[in-house]
Amino acid sequence: MIRTQHGSYSLLWQGNILIASYSGLWNEIAAKNLHRDAKILWLERGNAPWCLMSDGSAWEGGTQEALDAWWAFFEDGVVHGMVAVSDILPTSFHEKIVKALADKAGKISNYHHAQSYEEALTWLAQQLPASAD
Repeated sequence: MIRTQHGSYSLLWQGNILIASYSGLWNEIAAKNLHRDAKILWLERGNAPWCLMSDGSAWEGGTQEALDAWWAFFEDGVVHGMVAVSDILPTSFHEKIVKALADKAGKISNYHHAQSYEEALTWLAQQLPASAD
């Protein structure tokens, strides 16, 4: 049985900040594809420190398997130079969905929950070493 991806994402560098925008209701395949595509991007940059802006403003949620696969993406990002993450979520309900992940993220990187795109980018820019931005 071939399973298809549910949910979508886009990836874009803005300086040393990787902006990952998520939309729809996610399954595990979406999170694994995100990991695959993001890893290509961060490996191309070498060892330079970078930050992740996790824009979930259009994200509807995800299965537990999707959240587990997203965590593997996050941990691998930290191994490959990610120094900080800021997220944007559409509602307090979504914040509750990812609370356990946010708590874990704060233990292995600088973590910030932002209320807006601009707030997230400003905070992330402050987390980068002066020579990295």
